[in-house]
Amino acid sequence: MPLLILQFLLGMFANLFITFSTSTDPNPLAVVFTGGSPALVLHVLIAVVLLILALQVLVTALFIKRTPVVAVASAGFASIALAFFSGVAFVYSGYENDSLSYLMAVGFLFGLIIYGYFAGRGERPTSATTKETTPSNTIRPRPLGLTLLQLIGGGIVTFGGFALVSFNPGTINTALGSITLVLGGLLAFLSAYGIWKNKTWSLTIARIVNIAIVLFSTGQESYTIATATIANTVAGSLGGTVIALGLCIGVVLNLPNRQLRS
Repeated sequence: MPLLILQFLLGMFANLFITFSTSTDPNPLAVVFTGGSPALVLHVLIAVVLLILALQVLVTALFIKRTPVVAVASAGFASIALAFFSGVAFVYSGYENDSLSYLMAVGFLFGLIIYGYFAGRGERPTSATTKETTPSNTIRPRPLGLTLLQLIGGGIVTFGGFALVSFNPGTINTALGSITLVLGGLLAFLSAYGIWKNKTWSLTIARIVNIAIVLFSTGQESYTIATATIANTVAGSLGGTVIALGLCIGVVLNLPNRQLRS
């Protein structure tokens, strides 16, 4: 909620007091960071953080397995995603498509209402939260949710690696794409296998792999935004990277504190 309010204030400030760039650079998103106002740069960065947080709320709701909570979290994520991708498209329209600006405002407004309602509900005690539980040697169920999160996140990272190698030729992109392929196509899927099989090493490798993906993908995406010459390349890469980061962070946050013997 505070981030949404700050985002609104920054957006209105940009709308009223900032002169947007008229550069014909094929990568206008990079121009925001190289020659844009600090307020506009912060507006873009908060948009990325909001999309990741909205995805975290949705992931957590899915693990809670309460239909009303999942419905509210899904609607909130859809609203933030609408605002985010409309904003990216607005930048690539040269700040001239008022319909995209309007959609960005609509997504923000619905997100504010939804998360305001969500935050105001409070916690309701359930049988799951009121009963004390103790560790046991019972067979641990297969963690399907975490496994799927890891597979989807790793799949997006793998696709990004192929895209870097195939569609953005060059020594640096080839090196970045190769590392991305190792993180997503090899280590992330190995982590998913360990999680599914309840391996004793699964928690450690899941944390290491996903944190490595988050750190490396953030740096790689920054380089891609700064050097890309095709608008579609940046837009698609940014959206996929942000979603993959959200999923990988979701895996780390929802890992159990310790491994139970199966």
